[in-house]
Amino acid sequence: IRDRTMCAKYILESVLYWTEEYHIDGFRFDLMGLLDVKLMNQIRRELDARYGKGKKLVFGEPWRAEKTAMEGEALPADKEHIGLLDKQIGMFSDDTRDAIKGSVLEADETLEVKAPSQIITYVSAHDNHTLWDKLSETTENKKQRQKEYRLAAGIYLTCQGTPFFLSGEEFARTKGGRDNTYNASIDINRLNWKQAEKEQELIEYYRGMIGLRKQLPGLCDKSAEAKERIQTLQKRPGCVGFLVDNRANDKEATKQQNGWEKLCIIYNANQKSENIHLPEGTWEILADGEDSYRWKMPVEIAREAVASPVSILILGQRK
Repeated sequence: IRDRTMCAKYILESVLYWTEEYHIDGFRFDLMGLLDVKLMNQIRRELDARYGKGKKLVFGEPWRAEKTAMEGEALPADKEHIGLLDKQIGMFSDDTRDAIKGSVLEADETLEVKAPSQIITYVSAHDNHTLWDKLSETTENKKQRQKEYRLAAGIYLTCQGTPFFLSGEEFARTKGGRDNTYNASIDINRLNWKQAEKEQELIEYYRGMIGLRKQLPGLCDKSAEAKERIQTLQKRPGCVGFLVDNRANDKEATKQQNGWEKLCIIYNANQKSENIHLPEGTWEILADGEDSYRWKMPVEIAREAVASPVSILILGQRK
């Protein structure tokens, strides 16, 4: 027990020292399940006390690889115990990742979270395949793959929680189809800027989606009540839609949302267009699978929307 206490003290003091000396804004814990719940909550409390609640990011991988040497009442800070962690400690959501692009590793745990602040939504990270390489395994047609790519990005960028993406994902980063490249050469792991030059349209699509998300408090709400904002609109094979209460909780956020009090978001993975019956009122098209900047000059529609094949459709309704 003494050794465990000293180890925890060393980890905590290291985090606090790095934060103070190097002005670090947050920490990502690899295999966070190797650390215990008590220690992670203590790290969160100390950072909040020094810098303000939630000012420093704390998140990690919700797994531990193998069994740990924990004894007594110590519980690993993993996916199974996320409900015991402070709500400002986030975890990568492999449920979201696998739902979008397919399973990487089989997992049978179910997330029971306190708030979206505990969820890191993503489809690619340094481990496993890049998004482009994963889709390349199942979709040979490049144009079709590009549609799937934008849909995948659109889904996790319109989820509640904290979005995360691999550097270079915005320009279809590839590792040549390789999975685990921790010991691969720089030619495999580097950021290929020539690839970035060729994928300017994709980069702009990501930029537009991020710019839109920043104006949507209904998606950025990290509180425990955030789930109450979501209402299912429809659910059919290959196509789902939901409504989001986008009203802000304070005056400053209201200025940022451009007056959209309600959102309608459609994910269509089918190879054909889907007609969506809309709630009463006038709606504006904010983004779709081709253009993530439509919110700058939105087109109004009513009663029915059409979601193009393999694409996202985001609509907004003003008061």
